[in-house]
Amino acid sequence: MADEIDAVALSQLHIAHGTIEARRAQTLRRVPVFQSALCRVRHGTKLLEWGARQVRATTSDVVLMPAGQELGVANLPGAQGYRAEVLSFSPALIARFRARHGGLVDSQLHQAATASLCVPLDVHAALAWDQLMASLVAGSPPALLAHQAEGLLLALALGGHCGPLLLDRRDPLAARVQQVLLLDPGADWSVAKVASKLHVGASTLRRQLALEQRHFRAILEDVRLGLALQELQSGILPIGDIAAACGYASPSRFAARFRQHYGLSPRDLRATL
Repeated sequence: MADEIDAVALSQLHIAHGTIEARRAQTLRRVPVFQSALCRVRHGTKLLEWGARQVRATTSDVVLMPAGQELGVANLPGAQGYRAEVLSFSPALIARFRARHGGLVDSQLHQAATASLCVPLDVHAALAWDQLMASLVAGSPPALLAHQAEGLLLALALGGHCGPLLLDRRDPLAARVQQVLLLDPGADWSVAKVASKLHVGASTLRRQLALEQRHFRAILEDVRLGLALQELQSGILPIGDIAAACGYASPSRFAARFRQHYGLSPRDLRATL
């Protein structure tokens, strides 16, 4: 198994990073997590809801965001506003880490379903975080980035805090569909087009998604709204351009769907930045 994972092309070992900033409080419901991610609050406080549980993260914590979850999120500014860094890891990178360090993380996986998503950021994890962020900003080679990302995960695992991030998704086919849609969220996707990308029949795709209690149109909208949220929080593109890039022909339709999903309008979200 480890040899197979090691053979994965470096191009599949993606690490993405971003920064979320706000001058006013943001409260968002049903925020989708497409890939396993970590969030480190630099200024302010983050409140997180996962099922019936709630956690509060400050600058001394790191937030674990398991792939396939929907989280309630509140970003609360402090005296210097709100600022947080986010790192997300491709499924291939997570799989390679699990294969290499299975003995270390197996016991944590057994307790992952009840573990907290907010864990203390010790000196080793903080150092690994800063090194990886610096390398990402500097555009370091993919091999180095993958090595440093595994170092960060290892620092968390050695502290007993990595389990939730490594959980297997309960909807593996839906996860594969998401990865296809993420390549071009604004495209005119259909079940048949995605099925051809996954080398299955359209009827098979529908049937297997139903077994996972998922539906294609809902997955597509989750992807489009999830990427729209990221673009809105960056504060760069106009709202109308974001709507078009995410596959919405009508800005008003986009605004209505965004409000229904997250609990506030795109304009209201932009006003917090």
